Amino acid sequence: MTVACYHSVDPDWDQELSVEPDAFARQCAVLARRRVVSLDAVEARLAAGAALPRRRVLLTFDDGFADNAVHAAPVLRRHGLPATFFIVAASLTPGGVDVDWVRGVPADEAPPLLDVDAVRALAAEGHTIANHSWSHRDLTQLSESECLTDLRDSRELLSDVLGRSVTTVAYPFGRHAAHVRRAAQRAGHTCAFGLPDRPEETGPFAVPRVGIYRGNNLATFRLKMSEPYLRVRTSRTLERALTTARGAAAR
Repeated sequence: MTVACYHSVDPDWDQELSVEPDAFARQCAVLARRRVVSLDAVEARLAAGAALPRRRVLLTFDDGFADNAVHAAPVLRRHGLPATFFIVAASLTPGGVDVDWVRGVPADEAPPLLDVDAVRALAAEGHTIANHSWSHRDLTQLSESECLTDLRDSRELLSDVLGRSVTTVAYPFGRHAAHVRRAAQRAGHTCAFGLPDRPEETGPFAVPRVGIYRGNNLATFRLKMSEPYLRVRTSRTLERALTTARGAAAR
């Protein structure tokens, strides 16, 4: 199974995290010919530690940018594709949250996030709303107690907003460690998603995803959606080969 991770879908925000709407539409047209499943269809298997189904795709969006409702949701609707939106919980509080986690972008120049009504509307369309922490801090830099408070408070707020239990989390920046995974489970989640760019532990609380970014053409997208891609991309053999190549180039 391949789990795709998007962030923003916006024509004007020229950032790696922001896929252009036309490109997103072409990618969804490709996915419409494959078996795209909802999180509910695989969550029980993830919670049980069972193998994920093969030849399936799960679509996820991190951060909860408002453009997800404007540019992504209509394309998903047109193709009948379900998705999971991981929301930064503090963005739904009266004070909101500063989007200070996008590299090289001042918080006051970052695009807005979804509000409560938009989040509920996505859920009403059949999409899954899940947890992306309280304020998008790097959880690996917090203690286990701090992680537990962050993930429990965010899960409970999102559950209150939706009127149903939220039981899945995606780690901010995709980063996790043993104490973060323990905290995610103790906070009431049944599974959690990462976003690896190197070899790392996998399991129900470290489900790997593939990032989709601005500039990924259809050939690159098709490659990323192939099941072997992430295994190769995060293999220790490839990591050693790249390290060796970099060392040779530096000499």
